Amino acid sequence: MFSAFFGHYLLNKGVVTATQLSTVLEKQGQVRLKLGTLAINDGFMNATQVDEVHELQAAMDKRFGEIAIDKGYLVDAQLMHLLKQQKAENLILAQALIDDNIMSMIDFEREISAYKEAHSLSDEQFGALKEGNVDIAIKAFLAFEKDDENQYDQYLSLFLKNVIRFIDSNVSVDRVKKVSSVSLKNAFYQHIKDDKHNYITAISGEEDVILGFAGRYADEAFTEMGDYPIDALGEFLNLHNGLFIVNMSNEGTEMELTVQEFGFDHTIKSASNLYQIPLYTTYGTLNLIVGQL
Repeated sequence: MFSAFFGHYLLNKGVVTATQLSTVLEKQGQVRLKLGTLAINDGFMNATQVDEVHELQAAMDKRFGEIAIDKGYLVDAQLMHLLKQQKAENLILAQALIDDNIMSMIDFEREISAYKEAHSLSDEQFGALKEGNVDIAIKAFLAFEKDDENQYDQYLSLFLKNVIRFIDSNVSVDRVKKVSSVSLKNAFYQHIKDDKHNYITAISGEEDVILGFAGRYADEAFTEMGDYPIDALGEFLNLHNGLFIVNMSNEGTEMELTVQEFGFDHTIKSASNLYQIPLYTTYGTLNLIVGQL
């Protein structure tokens, strides 16, 4: 999850291109994390110290950790901590970027700091993101109004987990935007109702993004909009919303679903609260809409 969040931050900032990001995301499974990258990420060493150790490695038959301890940059406990982290997935994207000469160690160190500052991430929130803790990451990135935040936080957290589970592990979200109305292309939508509320949920995006997303869920290669991709993505929305109302029932709130619908052009208006959340996926950007009618 960290790779997707940080990678799309770099893409939106213009540090990497869409092609570069796509390439390194595909290569993640082949990348071995380097101790220098991990040491920078944990704040044990800076980029200059890591580069110095790498230069010394080229001149002597010693491992990175041995040299770093000899230089006083690491202590034994820190090295053991880094060795345990070496197989973690949270920094594989950064390592791939460095290996492909897209970023330097210094670039990586600077962008990590800028990323935390740009999103006002505490050490706890940043640590949760690196560890793949969806619940805490959602609270860090998505700020709903206080009366709405509990149910919507739960909805978004479950949605992200279901996308990661069924469709795309390289997915991230951006800041929530409150709107009064939104016009959607290729919109899949469904209502969730209880005794007091009529909630609207919707997914929309450009045709190629929808086809890629639906194709991954259905394990099919869709090339044009038609009944099959529409049914597939509608089924995903229905599956997710069904799991959500089961969770709410377990907490004592009974809800029911309407039949999911699809529209090539669809406008949603609300006199209450309506939220739009960008979803960055391998296939492009989708919009997720939640709110009350």
